[in-house]
Amino acid sequence: MLARNRDFRRLFLASVVSLGGDWFSFVAVADLVLELTGRPGTAAYVYAATVLPVFLASPIVGKLADRYDRRKILMFADLFRVPVALSLCIAAYYGSVPVAVIAIVMLGVGASFYDPTAVAATPNLVDDKDLATAQSLMGAVWGTMLLVGAGLGGLVAETLGRYAAFAIDAASFLVSAWLVSGIRRPMQQPRVAGEDHGRLRDVIAYARKDKIVGRLLLAKGGVSWSNGIVGLLPAFAHGKFAGVPVATGMLFAARGLGALLGPLIARRISGATPSPRAIVALCAASTLCYGAFYAVFPFVPWFGVALVLVMLAHLGGGAQWALSTFGLQVATPDHLRGRVMSLDYGLATLAIGVSALVAGAIADGANEELSTWVLAVVAGVYGTVWWLWSRVICREPATR
Repeated sequence: MLARNRDFRRLFLASVVSLGGDWFSFVAVADLVLELTGRPGTAAYVYAATVLPVFLASPIVGKLADRYDRRKILMFADLFRVPVALSLCIAAYYGSVPVAVIAIVMLGVGASFYDPTAVAATPNLVDDKDLATAQSLMGAVWGTMLLVGAGLGGLVAETLGRYAAFAIDAASFLVSAWLVSGIRRPMQQPRVAGEDHGRLRDVIAYARKDKIVGRLLLAKGGVSWSNGIVGLLPAFAHGKFAGVPVATGMLFAARGLGALLGPLIARRISGATPSPRAIVALCAASTLCYGAFYAVFPFVPWFGVALVLVMLAHLGGGAQWALSTFGLQVATPDHLRGRVMSLDYGLATLAIGVSALVAGAIADGANEELSTWVLAVVAGVYGTVWWLWSRVICREPATR
């Protein structure tokens, strides 16, 4: 599909370089603030700063993605982030945590415009029969570049310094904007007279009416409300393991490997066009696996085993993210899709941000082990309740 579909290939490659640069800079920033403050919860707060702006911006982004040219929105989001990424060099030079946090927040704002818009546009760039494959590939991009970007980012920060990591991040946005500019296929269907493209309440009303959309909008919650554990990985790397940027990078790379393999394994299990029943069952199982593996993680004294547990946890995280996104893409009409995907992304990032703040607070007040266990329980409880609520879909005949 990548070989024969030029426009999707350009969007795919744009995501590759952009996400790779993001993880280069995140590893360097996390280690910078942890080094400057010496508090285990600080990296979790930085993690929250990367995602909470997405929730705040999502209502605006959804309206724009349904009303205006999605290609131009993607290019704007990339170009906006170039000077922001370079400002991280200033934070590193002066050892300023506030400047670093402000830059991370602004990068999150840029991501809030790019990510849901790209997801909303994907069905317009591929044939219907290729959509599940396309979404698996886009999910795999996120995992792959987390694997490669975080691993190399830790290595670059350790050997070449943080400035190199931040410069690579800035350059990645320029390359991404150039790739998106070459997409020729329309990223949305022509607007039909009388169709509303701005009110979020229409999306909420649609979600209440459609059982599948309503449940899939909340499917990511189990992993997201417990995802603050990810913000504690730098603290585990420093306090329990090697204590260098490379260790942080390796833990995030293990997360990326799981996020890479999860969507591919889920697609293998569910088939090329998974039914709503398969999506619901696999999302619930994936959420429970995520919580179970992270519940074991604090007990492990060996770095190699810790890497395996992180990878296994994010097999579940990656699978449920890709499957729930695919389900929403299929179930939502194009004139609503920008707002639906932005709402989905916004709810997930709100949960991730709050979870990271809770993780940081518990880690600072007690320790990162207790914080991890609390959030692992959250994943288990949420996954169970969501599954019980969503079983109604599994009892109905497939209609999509």
